[in-house]
Amino acid sequence: MTDTSSNRFSLIDSLRGLAVVLMIIFHFCFDLRYFGFVDWDVPNGPGWWQFRYLILSLFIGTVGISLSLARGAGFNRKAFFIRQGKLLIAAALISLMSIFMFPQSWIYFGILHFILVASFICLLLVSRPRLALAIGCIIILSNLMGYFHPYWPFLYVREILPAYTEDFVPFFPWLGVSFIGIFVGDLIRRQQPDFCKVSEPSTAYMGRHALIIYLVHQPLLFAAFSAYIWVLPR
Repeated sequence: MTDTSSNRFSLIDSLRGLAVVLMIIFHFCFDLRYFGFVDWDVPNGPGWWQFRYLILSLFIGTVGISLSLARGAGFNRKAFFIRQGKLLIAAALISLMSIFMFPQSWIYFGILHFILVASFICLLLVSRPRLALAIGCIIILSNLMGYFHPYWPFLYVREILPAYTEDFVPFFPWLGVSFIGIFVGDLIRRQQPDFCKVSEPSTAYMGRHALIIYLVHQPLLFAAFSAYIWVLPR
């Protein structure tokens, strides 16, 4: 969803690819703790939650940017809904896999679930980037001031959800980040800076295939750690 009529803004793919690389590093460190190799407080310890916020900012910011660039190229409704369908299936798979891997803390609204919903919401503002910027800033500032409950709207059904989940992306402030991405994408679309057309090939490739990498990397890591423990028990 980042194509323009004549070129692809490759830097956006590279940013998403960078998020993928950082995500794999983060989950590798999480798995080291999960399998007992280290005692790092991943993901909630000092430094680790900031690391996670950086990853989320890259993923979620590019949601708004990509939608804005896609609009500039002529919005392709069919491509959008195909992408959303893939996200829906992937988010459902993540929830199902997490039920088996973490039955007491399964994922009911992680990053893929958020991107799926935020993409629909961003459509409402993609043609009004300045309004998106204003609302995005208001959301982030209001969240910093404590006006939003972090588990809204899930607080109304918390009794049927796990008390702790392995991955949760709240609407606030992250919806604000995606709205600001709309404004940034509009700037890129109108000004078309040359640096946005330059990318690092490996991360750009990963950015274009972020969804499949997201789905397979953690099962592969878990399988590798399990095999290592089975072959070389401690």
